[in-house]
Amino acid sequence: MLQALLKFIANAIDILVTGLEHKVSARTPMLSANTDLSECNRPEYFERPELFYDRGLAAPDMKPSNERSRGGIRIFDYEFRSESQSEHACNDTVTGRVFEARAMHGGAAAPALILMHGWREWGVHTPYHWLLGWILARSGVTCILMTQPYHGSRRPKGTADGDLMLNGDLEQTVAAFRQSVCDVRSLITWARARYSGPVGVSGFSLGGFITGLVLCADSRIDFAIPIIAGGDLIRGMWDSVVGRTIIRDFNAAGVTPDMAEDAWRIITPSSFAPRLSPDRIHYIAGRYDLLIPADNVERITAQWGVTRVTWLPCGHVGIFLFARDMIASMLGFVREVCGAHERAGEPAPAASHRTP
Repeated sequence: MLQALLKFIANAIDILVTGLEHKVSARTPMLSANTDLSECNRPEYFERPELFYDRGLAAPDMKPSNERSRGGIRIFDYEFRSESQSEHACNDTVTGRVFEARAMHGGAAAPALILMHGWREWGVHTPYHWLLGWILARSGVTCILMTQPYHGSRRPKGTADGDLMLNGDLEQTVAAFRQSVCDVRSLITWARARYSGPVGVSGFSLGGFITGLVLCADSRIDFAIPIIAGGDLIRGMWDSVVGRTIIRDFNAAGVTPDMAEDAWRIITPSSFAPRLSPDRIHYIAGRYDLLIPADNVERITAQWGVTRVTWLPCGHVGIFLFARDMIASMLGFVREVCGAHERAGEPAPAASHRTP
C-alpha cells in the first residue's frame, strides 16, 4: 500500500512539473537540417571515445572571482574559455563555482567532485546545485560546480535554458554534448593540478548522462556518481514525458526513432565501455522515475557490470524529497572508495546499495 502511494505521488510530481515547465518556458522549435552524422559516428570513436571528445587536456586559464570564506569553506566563482567553440560567444565561456573542503577535512588532499546540473536548469544558480556543493564541502568533499552549455550565464538571449543543448536538431545536440564533455575534461585537468586528492564526476539527469560519457572518454577520474540518469538517450526520450517537445521537432523534420538513435550513438553512454572500474561507479536512481525509467538504469548498470545502485522510492523531480538519503549515499560511496575525511563528531553514513 505504501509502495503504491509513493509511486502515485512520484508519478504525479513528474507529470505536473514537466507539464508546467513545458507551458511556462519559451521554447524555440529546432529542426534537423542535417540528419547524416556518420562523420561524428566513425567506428574508431566507439573504440576510443577520447578521439571524438578530444579537448580538455590543456590546463584552462581559470579566472577566479568573488572569493569568500564561510565556516572555513573557501568559495569562489570561476570562468574560462571553452576549447570547443560554438556560434554563440556567451556559450563559450565556461562558468561555475567551487566549494573547497576545510583544511580539517583534508583541504587540498580531500576528494574533489565535479558536479553538473540537469537539463533546462539555471546553471550554478540552480538552488539545489549550490546547496549540495555547500553540504559536500562541509562533509569533506571539495565540490566544483559547472554550468553546462547553453544554460545559465551560457544561454544566448532569446532562448530558454538548455534549448540549444538538447533539442530536435541532431547535429546541434551532438555538438553541445561534445562541448560539455570536453569542458568537464578541462576541469579534470585543472582539478588534478590544484588538488592532490582523488577527482570524481557526478551529475543530475542530463548531467548524469554527461557523467556517463566522461567516464568512458577520460581515464583520469577516480570515481563517478550518475544521478537519475540512464545509458540510453533516445529510448529514454521516446518512452518518457520529458521528450514530448523534442519528439514533435523530430516528427516535423521527418526524423524517425531509428534515425535519431543512429545519429546520437556518439552521445549515448551505452555505446561505450567505461574507462573506470565498475566498483568505482555508483548510480542513484528513482524507482518510479517517468523521465528516466528504471529499466534504462538497469540496462546500463548490467552492461557495465555496476553493482552499486541506490534506488530511492521517488520519481525524477521528486528525488530531492529524499535529499538526505541521496547525500548519505553519495558521501558513503566517496568515503568508501576515497577515504574522505568526516566532519568532526559525525559518523560516515553507509552507502546504500539497495536493489529493486
